[in-house]
Amino acid sequence: MYSKLRDVKLKTGENMEVGVVLAPDDEYADKVKPFLDHKPGNFKWHIERCFEEQLDELETRYYIGQINNEVICNIMIVEHRHVGILGHVFTSPDQRQKGACTGVINAQMEDFQRRSGEALYLGTGYDGPAYHIYKSVGFESVYPRSGFMKYWANDDFETKYFAKSETHVKEVQWNDWAKMTALTGIIDGDYLRSIAFNIYGPANFEGGFLDFKRELEDGERYRDAKLLASENGAIVAFATIVADSRWPGDVYILDVFAHPNFWDDADKLLNALELPQGKIQCYSDSITSSKAECLKKTGFQQEAVMKKQIRRDEDTLDVLVFAKY
Repeated sequence: MYSKLRDVKLKTGENMEVGVVLAPDDEYADKVKPFLDHKPGNFKWHIERCFEEQLDELETRYYIGQINNEVICNIMIVEHRHVGILGHVFTSPDQRQKGACTGVINAQMEDFQRRSGEALYLGTGYDGPAYHIYKSVGFESVYPRSGFMKYWANDDFETKYFAKSETHVKEVQWNDWAKMTALTGIIDGDYLRSIAFNIYGPANFEGGFLDFKRELEDGERYRDAKLLASENGAIVAFATIVADSRWPGDVYILDVFAHPNFWDDADKLLNALELPQGKIQCYSDSITSSKAECLKKTGFQQEAVMKKQIRRDEDTLDVLVFAKY
């Protein structure tokens, strides 16, 4: 479905119509997909899929600028329950320096706010031209000197979003895309967050989620994966199991990460996993004890400490190794 949002006069005096396409949409698929044909790998996979079918409750919107019915600029938002990721920002090379991107992003942000949007995340190069465009509409670095950026409608978004509540275990769905980045992007909590995802400290999971989702659908890497959701739909913890290819035999890596408010509930996440036969190992940094306590509660025993295993800024952290047979 296409909805016109406004007309924008570009620096050249040309008129650009700005509107939004809510996928799936057969008519606008023929405009948007060719315009974003340069997108690589699983980003293109999502673009194709979202125009073919409704991806559970995920909302995919393409904000487009058109001159004479030709798309010259695009911004995409994937969203669920007012939390989203902003991506695929692209202007045709021959249409740049006209103010097209600024015109589209201003309309997009107003539409997001009108729909009671609460949070958006994006990734870009720190301090580049795009960074300053995003900063001008309310985005800021998640941590200092970072191109991982956030927009919160209210400063207390994260406090309310991750407030303690009842939880339940769920399977991974498309609509978890942005909600997982809201979790992996938190500043507090464990530094070692996922070996399988290669996440250490706050991180943007935009591309990582697509790799994860496609592998769950088409691949064999993940022996199991589960999420923990709160009453308001926030993803507050995740757990995955993959084979540890470094060793012959049946050795597996368990990754589990939870928001600090929800480690007390993370044992139900681990108990819901289907553990393969063999040795399951899980690694925990030395910053907090909550993860270690959760692992012990579910039958894991500490078997080793790797001294000064992880570098974090100017510090080095020990890594505790837990195992279960």
